[in-house]
Amino acid sequence: MRSEWTALPDAVRAAVAERVGGIIGVYPAPGGNHAEIASTVIGSTDKVFVKAASADLGVRSLRYELAVTKAIDGYPPAILWHFESDGWLVVGAERLDGPHPDLSPGSPDLDVLAVAMKGLQETPAPGVPLFTPGAGSASRIRGWTATRSCTPTSTRPT
Repeated sequence: MRSEWTALPDAVRAAVAERVGGIIGVYPAPGGNHAEIASTVIGSTDKVFVKAASADLGVRSLRYELAVTKAIDGYPPAILWHFESDGWLVVGAERLDGPHPDLSPGSPDLDVLAVAMKGLQETPAPGVPLFTPGAGSASRIRGWTATRSCTPTSTRPT
């Protein structure tokens, strides 16, 4: 469940403001459910995509995303900074302008996606621990029981 930007403690919002040269505007992400806070933050010196979490599952998931993003540098938007304050993990990433890719049949975006997928297949699997949801949520994720013990050695499909 997403929270409003104002749900962040004052110290956290101030730390973000310091990193972007003062906050001019905050625009919540229109979709997704990964982090409690997910917003584009525009400052006088930078524009970043900020994710923040304080709940256990959200923090674990965001830590995993942070580790994997760093490990496969060059494909996801770059991590610009991250910090912890007042019980929140906060990640600032490169903000990409533009529409979401069109994945419908015949779209030219599919060619770009194919190039990226080929590159990812040739990238060694990140040497980071896999994210594992807690026991309570694992049973609700279809196929998790069968796959949770798998350790990927490659990003190539078999």
